[in-house]
Amino acid sequence: MRRILTVGALVSAFCLLFPAGVTMAQTVVQSFDGDSGAGLAECETGRTHCGFPDMNAAVNGKQVVQVTWQNVSVFDYSGHLLRATPLATFIRNAGLDPIPIPRGANPSPARGPFELHVAYDEFISRWIVSATGSSESLMVSATSDPMGSWGGVNLSCLAGGPCLNFDPAVHLGYDKNGVYDCGAHVGDSNPNTVLGVSYDCLAVSSAEVQAIGQGKPPTHVNRAHNMPHEVLPAIDHTQDKAPGAPAFFLAKTCERTSPGACQNAANSSFRWIVDTFTWNGVTGTFNVAGEQLVMTDVGSKQNKWLYSKPCCGPTALFPQAGSDVGLRAAESHRLTNVVQFGSHLYSALGSGPCTAECGSQGTDTNNVAFFVDLDCTKTTACVVSQTAKISGSEFNPEFPSVGVDAAGNVGIVAISSTASTDLSILLWSHRRSDPPNTLNGLTTIIAGTQPYTCETDKKFASIANPAGVDTMLDPLDGTKLWITEQWGNNAARCVWNTRIIEYQIAPAQATKAKSKPKY
Repeated sequence: MRRILTVGALVSAFCLLFPAGVTMAQTVVQSFDGDSGAGLAECETGRTHCGFPDMNAAVNGKQVVQVTWQNVSVFDYSGHLLRATPLATFIRNAGLDPIPIPRGANPSPARGPFELHVAYDEFISRWIVSATGSSESLMVSATSDPMGSWGGVNLSCLAGGPCLNFDPAVHLGYDKNGVYDCGAHVGDSNPNTVLGVSYDCLAVSSAEVQAIGQGKPPTHVNRAHNMPHEVLPAIDHTQDKAPGAPAFFLAKTCERTSPGACQNAANSSFRWIVDTFTWNGVTGTFNVAGEQLVMTDVGSKQNKWLYSKPCCGPTALFPQAGSDVGLRAAESHRLTNVVQFGSHLYSALGSGPCTAECGSQGTDTNNVAFFVDLDCTKTTACVVSQTAKISGSEFNPEFPSVGVDAAGNVGIVAISSTASTDLSILLWSHRRSDPPNTLNGLTTIIAGTQPYTCETDKKFASIANPAGVDTMLDPLDGTKLWITEQWGNNAARCVWNTRIIEYQIAPAQATKAKSKPKY
């Protein structure tokens, strides 16, 4: 039975799902297995992030590139593996050092790299991969074929320093005008997020990014310090975007009571933080009119949502079937990705449940996610156009990733497990014709078959990609969206599984795009 999540249900004890009078058209076109984990023996060597995949995927119309901390894998659209290159080898082949510089006094050597993103920039017909290596690392393909050669740069080292050497947690975005790379800068602060760590964001014009693939470092690297902690640049596919139209970045405010307050707060009212970059030729300016703080209710006249540390307990573990080992959800406290469609920004934020004094948000027992659509028609004064809560007693939505097709239909994919289910991949959607503030769902893309465990020195298993999970629009078919997520399909310790998924929200004849969609 198809069910719909409505705004009216947000005031009840649980977000109720109930029948609606229209027919759902969301379809999983195909899904196939991606990379899988190396197992306990490898993780016991101290391999950084070994217990979870750090996965992301992108497409160019005929090839799929999936990245994990283990491999850069190229598939055809039928799911046949064409080539897998160890990530460290891939980064070295692009001319960079893949080994992160560890923190602390006399630390042991870090075993990286990790925290991957991949994108196919249709405006320059190039693949882009970002990673945490020795400083933040950006690799660009020489052509549209990911099987060819690549070039690489450490952007922050080219921008007057310092190099972002300490776990930069790189985030990647792009639009018609340029590519945007944000990474953690320890020691700096933004007034709206935690003390002692903020992000630096770097902007490079499209032409100079394309030249990286040919071995030419960019001459102009635009840099901003003291950006919000965990800020994400948007991915914007707008074909006719004006040269002077700003690129957008999104984060949330958080308490400043401790270094971990962005993650550990309870019943914390927050605002969205919107930053911009505006081009002027190959240079430009961050936040021409200042950083924006946007209240979370529709119209942004008041705050609606309360953030809480993901459930449950001090280590934020939620259950899974067939094992008493919990899955760690704490890294789902940040925005997972940001998509721009026209003048609107779309994202989703994971949160723990509010259990008391929740106001109109309502109480919950499981983790939740907040969907947001920000209208930035007035670029210096974004407001919430619509918003909704994903919540229910039968799932724990983690790492929710938003995709928007060429017609403006929205999909949200998240992973979930409960005491009666293994780690599964779930889908919600909002069609452009749907009533505001509603989400269609729940659709199970693939149900987990085995619990996931990876206890080495801890009695829990971390999951997914803490730096975020992107959903990518197919550049040759604007009805299709692609994502990779983790799921449970192997009971062996530390053998994580990933799935690559192609889906559409509405019938092909309704939103078919012949080639690069023009929004």
